[in-house]
Amino acid sequence: MSIIVGRADKNGVEDLRYTLRKALETTEFWRKQFSGVDTAEITPNDLARLTGRVKIAPHDLYRTGEIWPSYIRKPGLFYTVMRTSGTTGRPKRIPFTRDDRVRIGRQLEPWVMEYMDRGDRIASFFPPLPSSSGMFAFGGFEAINARTAYYQIPIRYLLDRETLLREFQDIKPTALFCLTATAYNLGLTLPESIKGDIQTIVVGGETLTPELAKAILELFENAVIIDNFGSTEDGVTGYRVITRRKQGDFNFTESIIVLKDEGDGYDSYKRIYITKVMREGELTGLPLFNYDIGDLARVEGGKVRNIIRVKDVVSLAGAKLHIDQVMEIVYNHPDLVDFVIIYHPLSPENPRPKATIRVAYADVKPEGIEDEVKDLIYEANNPVRYEVEESKQAELEVVAVPLEKLREGLPRSLGKTKRIYIAGKDF
Repeated sequence: MSIIVGRADKNGVEDLRYTLRKALETTEFWRKQFSGVDTAEITPNDLARLTGRVKIAPHDLYRTGEIWPSYIRKPGLFYTVMRTSGTTGRPKRIPFTRDDRVRIGRQLEPWVMEYMDRGDRIASFFPPLPSSSGMFAFGGFEAINARTAYYQIPIRYLLDRETLLREFQDIKPTALFCLTATAYNLGLTLPESIKGDIQTIVVGGETLTPELAKAILELFENAVIIDNFGSTEDGVTGYRVITRRKQGDFNFTESIIVLKDEGDGYDSYKRIYITKVMREGELTGLPLFNYDIGDLARVEGGKVRNIIRVKDVVSLAGAKLHIDQVMEIVYNHPDLVDFVIIYHPLSPENPRPKATIRVAYADVKPEGIEDEVKDLIYEANNPVRYEVEESKQAELEVVAVPLEKLREGLPRSLGKTKRIYIAGKDF
């Protein structure tokens, strides 16, 4: 069964056809994907039927010669290249045009106009520009000319409470932009005199559980949470509003979203496929049709209640540790044969998330292998190094064991191979 949400009305369908025409004119990848398909009258239902053969996945993003349009490769217009965290230790680079910035503004506009277009002062703890999150916030707000001030605060200030408080006292912010883990930690750090002025908390980048949302709102009693579902590839695809009394559904304003059963019997959890829709005359840096980002949507009554971010990822105080990244490091190592990850996620009872990576060797334990694996992870994923080594907001442990002891003490799921075991859920 498929559910289609987002910009699937008449105007959205017309813009979908325009976007596809431009993609077929300029992009080799999509010419191959849509070969043999009648695209002139394409509809969102057609996209849903085509997910088996017409789609794009994160690993395809490295094929820039095929997926970047000719007007980007030539180049025929100005664009910014944004760097995403690589799932295999290699960064993916996404072209971002002025039209993308305008589109981001349209994605932000519904909640900005309702909750922030009133002279708000935003304290942003996203990574330094030109990070994706920072570009979206800065560029999108500018594109819609929102009546707000945007203060980019160095993320290192989170390590120095005195400097952090001085910054907040100077800015007197009324809104926070940050990762979910940072919002919770700020709630534990800031005095009531500052927290009382915070009216809007914009978070994203990881799954926001009802329990953590409740804990954040208890710490910021005058605030609402805007929970964003976004990616560098598509922008701020969707959002929901969470208050102390109500958890809203996700809204998708500028994308067409296909939600499909995975065939595992869990009907309320559906795989997400994202199609980026541009307006007539616009040019996106990266056309996307049925982008299989790997995330799942929890659906109730046809509405998206929550989004579970890429299931093969653990979050260490906001930084992402990807299973693909660990897999490449382990399987490329001559002395290692397998691994599992034991994950203790962030919660009100556990303010420092922790990941223990068990790596297995076949014969003799390689000398210094734990430090070697950790160094390789840090080399490929600097945000993890920052959160674990410098800020100490999270913990990463590597333990080497003989292969026969790799899964010792772990639960076993019949007929299913798992590599990430979550404390409190699996144990």
